[in-house]
Amino acid sequence: MTIIAEVFVGIDVSKDSLDVAVLGQKYVEQVENSKKGIASLVGKLRQISPTLIVVEATGGYEEALVLGLFEAGLPVALVSPQRVRQYARARGILAKTDEIDAHNLADFGKNIRPRLFVAKTEDGRRLSGLITRRRQVEEMLKSEKNRRRTVNPELLSSIETIVACLQAESSRLDDEIREFLETHADFKEQEKLLRSAKSVGLITAATLLAELPELGKLDRKQIAALVGVAPMNQDSGKRRGYRKTKGGRPDVRSVLYMSTLNGIQFNPLIKSQYEHLLARGKVKKVAITACMRKFLTILNAMVRDQQPFRMPKAA
Repeated sequence: MTIIAEVFVGIDVSKDSLDVAVLGQKYVEQVENSKKGIASLVGKLRQISPTLIVVEATGGYEEALVLGLFEAGLPVALVSPQRVRQYARARGILAKTDEIDAHNLADFGKNIRPRLFVAKTEDGRRLSGLITRRRQVEEMLKSEKNRRRTVNPELLSSIETIVACLQAESSRLDDEIREFLETHADFKEQEKLLRSAKSVGLITAATLLAELPELGKLDRKQIAALVGVAPMNQDSGKRRGYRKTKGGRPDVRSVLYMSTLNGIQFNPLIKSQYEHLLARGKVKKVAITACMRKFLTILNAMVRDQQPFRMPKAA
């Protein structure tokens, strides 16, 4: 019987370079983080047929690499820096260099087996870009509005000018997102489906479509953990700790939170869930998080079954 050895690769990404380590080999190769460098690396990796390539998210410098590996048909996983650093500490690795990080990523791939990266479509990346830019503008707008409280009155007009500019840009981006959805039939159909649930607005639907392509493809526990609304146990021995939500996708969680708050007021199903939890003695924060999880489960089922929102029939 022929035993095929598994090959695990870790790639540490920086702005200008990529440090590539193959598990079991001390040598670490460095290539440019450029179109030419990535093309060369893809060719070399194809020759060794890796079982898994692990890349750490680095704020955008990794995007071209991960997309290039994915489009070449190579198995690549994009992982959280926090998870990888915790893994290194668990192994007793406290030092941090590009070479050490690359080897640690390869070892992480072998023992943890993170989920494979699945790229968004070109249209999906366009919508994601619009959503990201709108969020950036909204964050700047919030900061400028907060400065009204402490600024010298003589400078208030400067802040008002920037606020008006940012509000106009936010409105323009809303129009562009709306136009994008109108002119892309697949996205428009899914937006209409999501918005059949009361309290799901344009931006919530667009964010879910852009930043949560797994919606409808995972079960309720998996989708809740992915977004970061699944409660994690904090138990040890006889102690039963307070369960908390951890990790997830903050951008998705943020719009889900606002949509759930609206749902507590206007969506009868979410409202009744919230009131039931309060009646059981749950604090408001816990009740809202539970409602977020419930709402996400409903939206996930709607997309999975391609069925609009329906209130359950009274018993």
